[in-house]
Parts: sequence; structure tokens; C-alpha cells
Amino acid sequence: MFKVKVLQSETKIFSSEEHFAQTVNEGLSLKNKCLPSWLIFDNTGSEIFKKITELEEYLPAACEFEIIHHHKNHISKLITEKQFNLIELGAGDGCKTKILIEHFLNKKLDFHYFPIDISNGAITNLVKSLENNHSDTSLQTTGLIGDYFEGLKAITQNESKQNLILFLGVTLNNMGLEKTRSFLKNLRGSLSPKDFLLTGFDLMKKPKLLYSAYNNALFEEFNLHLLNRINEELDANFNRNNFTQQGQYNPKTRAVESYLYSTQNQTVRINALSKDFHFKAWEAMQTEQSFKYTLKEIENLATENGFEVVEHLFDSKKYFLDSVWKVTY
Repeated sequence: MFKVKVLQSETKIFSSEEHFAQTVNEGLSLKNKCLPSWLIFDNTGSEIFKKITELEEYLPAACEFEIIHHHKNHISKLITEKQFNLIELGAGDGCKTKILIEHFLNKKLDFHYFPIDISNGAITNLVKSLENNHSDTSLQTTGLIGDYFEGLKAITQNESKQNLILFLGVTLNNMGLEKTRSFLKNLRGSLSPKDFLLTGFDLMKKPKLLYSAYNNALFEEFNLHLLNRINEELDANFNRNNFTQQGQYNPKTRAVESYLYSTQNQTVRINALSKDFHFKAWEAMQTEQSFKYTLKEIENLATENGFEVVEHLFDSKKYFLDSVWKVTY
């Protein structure tokens, strides 16, 4: 069984046109202009980011592939029930999870895979890919398009199976600390004592390694695509040629921060907002932040938000980890 469902929500999901417009208006109205990176992720933005993850210098993706491949058997042993749900938040193309799916099928485990993503294209393509490759297996897949928590609610409200929740990559790193805590508390409320969470963290490492990972032609294209999106969604007149991208490590926040710099004095009109926004020459607009964690910070984050750390799974260089958590009661 391979199918796709669009989640119905009582509240509007954050990818709606109204929220997009509101977020752009608020971010560009700040004294220090700042826009969140989720604005970049339409289908084209997701495709660019996929190419970034394939770069040798972009360490999180390569390290996590190694972790999943090396620890796949160990991860499978977390499952203690005959039937379980494999739930992935922000599934994208599911490239890492496909390693686990293959392993689980080879071990003849009985599971239902639920990838959740706000991108219609990502979920549709992922489910189609799995159907093409596994139509003759026992794999059941239901792709859910919409908000993570609406998806979790839809999956868990009428059944009591054990759940293995995957939140891979650096999405948690890219949230501010306040949003991270709020997200984890909400996630804790969606899980039962028998469930496990496997979540990724990019670890603190030499700043030179961080710099090389976030400064290349693809990262610049990824950030400049934000301007394309605003032009398309809000009828704006950003000129990409008048901006340049730079990523840098901030030792005070312990985050890699990416900025678009205005190369000249300019005024941008956003018709959907009926507003003009002024940029001074070399004024910076922050477009991304990715916090880098220590083990102690990860463990504190877990305990402060109602989880206990079961174990940490590392890559060979200890640049990245996938941490296994359970809910505490």
C-alpha cells in the first residue's frame, strides 16, 4: 500500500501564503533584517539543498549517512513490538531513511512508514519512488503533506503501536533555542513511553571546517533563491545581482550565520505588502543560522524538555551525532 494524504488542520500551517507574507514583512521591518531559512524551501529550493548535501565539504549529510549505515542494525533493535510505525518528520527525499527501510525489510520487520513534509512535491516523489522499488514487498507507506504535529496526531490518535520517530539532518540546529525548546516540548506531548526519537545534531568542530561547508556557489544560489521566492509569491522586485552571500561562524552564539549583503543603496518594492523596503550599501540581511552543539548541551536540552538520552550514535570523526531519546515520566 502506497498512498499520499493532505492533512486537514484547524490551524493554518506555516507554509501558507498569509504566513509567508507576514514573516517577510516582519523580518524586513527589523532594524537588523532577518528572514528564516524555511522561506527558501519550495520545490526548487529543496532541489538546490539536495545538491548541497551531496557536496564533500558539507559534513552533516555525509556524517549522518555513515551513522545510519553503520548503526542500522542497532537502530532496529530499539523496536520491541511485532508491529510499529516508522515516522519521519521533514522527510524530504527520504534518502537516509531508505537505508533503514531496506534493512527493516531484510529483517522481515512489520512496519508502516509515515513520511511527513510540508512539500507536496517531496512527499509525492518519495512515495512514488518507494512504490517503484518496493511494490513487491510488505512495505506500507502513507505520505502526509502538512504540519508535523498534525501528522503525528493523525497517526497516533487511533492506534497504540510503538513509534520510531526520525528527525534527521540539521533542522533542529537551524531553530533558535527558544523555538527548539518549544518544538521538543510539543513533540514530547505527542509520544508515549514506549516510543523512541532519533534526532540529528551537528557538533561543534573547527571553525575553518564550518566556514568551508557554508561558503560555495551552491550555498549562495540557495540563499539568493529566497529573493526569487519573495518576487514570485509577493510580487516583489528584488534584483539578485545586487546581493551577495557570505556565511560566517559567530563564536558568541556558536552558530554559523548566513547573510545576504546588499551591494548598493537600493529600494525594493513588495506589491503584495504595499510597502517599500530600503537597503543601504553593504547592509546585511540574515537568512540562516545553524547552531553547533556540545554533548553536554544536547543532554541538557533533552532533560529540560522531558526526555532522557538513551544513547548517542556517532560518525567516525565525531562531527555529527544522532541521539536516541525516550520520554521521561
